[in-house]
Amino acid sequence: MITDDDIRRVREATDIVALIAERVVLRQKGRDFWGNCPFHNEKTPSFKVDTVMQRYKCFGCGEGGSAFDFVMKTEGLEFLDAVRSLAQRANIELEQGSGDRASRGKKARLLEVCEQTAQFYHQQLMRARTPGAEQARGYLSRRQMGGKLPAEWTLGYAPGHGELVRQLTRLGFSREEMLQANVAYTPQEGSNRNMLRDRFFERVIFPIRDLQGRVIAFGGRVLEKGEPKYLNSADTQLFHKRDNLYAIDKAKAPITASGAAIVVEGYTDVIAMHAAGFANSVATLGTALTPQHLKLLSRFTKKVLLLFDGDEAGQRAADRAAELISVMVSPQSGGKADVYVALLPGAQDPADFCAGSGPEAMRQVLANAIPLLRFALDRRLAKWDLLVPEQRNRALADVVQLLVPVKGTLLAVDYLNYLADVFTVDYQTVLAALNLAKPLPGSALADGGGVRAAQPATAQPASTQPPTAQLATVQPPTGQPATAQQPAGQHQQAAGPAATAAAANHPGSQVRSYECELLRLYIEEPTARAYLRTELPALAWSEADYQQLAEQILALNVDAAPAALLSELESRMPAAANLLTATRLSEFAGVEPGRLARQLVFAIREKQLKARIRQINARLRQLAVSDRELYDRLFAEVAGLQQELADLRRDHKTDY
Repeated sequence: MITDDDIRRVREATDIVALIAERVVLRQKGRDFWGNCPFHNEKTPSFKVDTVMQRYKCFGCGEGGSAFDFVMKTEGLEFLDAVRSLAQRANIELEQGSGDRASRGKKARLLEVCEQTAQFYHQQLMRARTPGAEQARGYLSRRQMGGKLPAEWTLGYAPGHGELVRQLTRLGFSREEMLQANVAYTPQEGSNRNMLRDRFFERVIFPIRDLQGRVIAFGGRVLEKGEPKYLNSADTQLFHKRDNLYAIDKAKAPITASGAAIVVEGYTDVIAMHAAGFANSVATLGTALTPQHLKLLSRFTKKVLLLFDGDEAGQRAADRAAELISVMVSPQSGGKADVYVALLPGAQDPADFCAGSGPEAMRQVLANAIPLLRFALDRRLAKWDLLVPEQRNRALADVVQLLVPVKGTLLAVDYLNYLADVFTVDYQTVLAALNLAKPLPGSALADGGGVRAAQPATAQPASTQPPTAQLATVQPPTGQPATAQQPAGQHQQAAGPAATAAAANHPGSQVRSYECELLRLYIEEPTARAYLRTELPALAWSEADYQQLAEQILALNVDAAPAALLSELESRMPAAANLLTATRLSEFAGVEPGRLARQLVFAIREKQLKARIRQINARLRQLAVSDRELYDRLFAEVAGLQQELADLRRDHKTDY
């Protein structure tokens, strides 16, 4: 049981300004500190921290309290858990039961093992004159990590050969403590299987620290050729790689101050980023980004930037970014962080890029980061040729899978509209595809549980049709509403209302239906021919067959009776009858012919203009910021089309 004396000691050891400054940018005014409230959105600071009273108060939303209240509110903890968290932060041992004391005493011993191990490795790097130590210093120098950086990051060199075990034994640590801290191991087989050996052997060492800056594990990079290239400590009582991030102890305050966390792929990348002025950088530890990582980062920021290398491995990691969508929205992550992605140019990692191009170029790369979902969608879309109808069908089925984790949210609505623009179809068509889509293999939804570690993504064979809705297509000559086509090898099922509505609303099929109705009207209604003879030549027909049909009709006697005109038309163009009977629209039944002709011409032009505007808008969204000349030209074109659409609607309205 935590005593009142424990609570008093933790309260007195906690500086509320330092605590809150881990999350809020504070500026001193007199004896107090002010900043933007972390509990509600505001532009003008109304959040005060009183250094004398050791309390905080927001004059905007009314939140206030002690250091305990702040931890309870920001981390969702009960009071006693908040006391324990602050006690750990202040390195205070709480007076609890004998069992708890034993457990905490054991943890303190393991922390001491790790700290002494880090110091031993560091001394080996800085002072040893062995060939291995010289090689380690040479490696760091080549990676621009010489000078003060080894001391700043407590970098080290592991000589192996039992030297660490002998050093820790001299310091009084037991065999069991070394094994539990995972700084030593025993072989599983052979005559020396009970002999204690150093865990790391002839490697550059990167100590891994927890949020409070205590050494809890190690990462080692091999100096010669060998596998694995990087070796991390296994999970222990102190360290869990799914929960910890390299350099989080150094980065937490800069993350709060900058409003963003940068996640890179390795230790050297983090150190290079910090040296270049990006002290808000961290790295995962041999895993993909996990919900626990996002939850940890969301304690300090709401924006997480994933920075991928430009080399082949980085490209593969970028391709697997889609699997992080489930991580981003999973309950374990808290759902509080917005994830963005930036990709380095060329085959460079952050260390090489910072050294070669400088901090300003890196700032530009980070400024161009795009939201994770948009990045994943664009990577998927780039694999398909959207000018090929068969690939368009498969592409839509492929990309909407990425939206399954956010289905039913405003985010999904926004990206459904984006895909509608890209595919130049209406919103309902893309929504129907999403309603039939299944979660991506390996995602949290597909597994029915937690998020798995990232697995390499594989492209689908061109001959495989995913089991999702296809782009709606017209099914001539039945005249029935088009429905989503069934992939080969699957049982036929009745199309649901969403799929049927999507097919009926597909702009391409609607325009063709209107064109067919318009040409049939010319033949059947002589009173509409005078108007249509001036309008038909100006229309941009959706298909060459309809354009040819219109040209043949206009070449015939304008005064011919409907039956005679149709007979002459079939003699010139045998396919005319099939084209004219492909669809029949019941919505225009009973409308006066002259009025119907104007309605159809208006509907065709309006839908064609809207489709063209969608196409250009989609292109504008995909254009690189640097391609300004093309952007301006397309922007002017879409502005002209929007004006043309407005004029068309105005003129149509005045006709009635």
